Amino acid sequence: MTDRKPSPGVADRASNTRVLGECPPGWNADPHAMAIDARVAEMRAFLARMRPTSDAEALKCLRDAFPEASLSARVAVIAGAARR
Repeated sequence: MTDRKPSPGVADRASNTRVLGECPPGWNADPHAMAIDARVAEMRAFLARMRPTSDAEALKCLRDAFPEASLSARVAVIAGAARR
């Protein structure tokens, strides 16, 4: 019999640590999730007020207004706005 490792997304029961994909629905493993969600909402509201005409303009507006936000966060906000 071969020695099998747990599948991705399954907790390491010996160390009792959680791995990606193990959280129950509606529960976020990030302890700062509420602050992040609030920041994303603030960025989305800002874009709604600015009404940029292109993604490039939206990125520039977000970079100027939220210089501490990462590029990936700004792109995620723009992508979320495009889906709405």
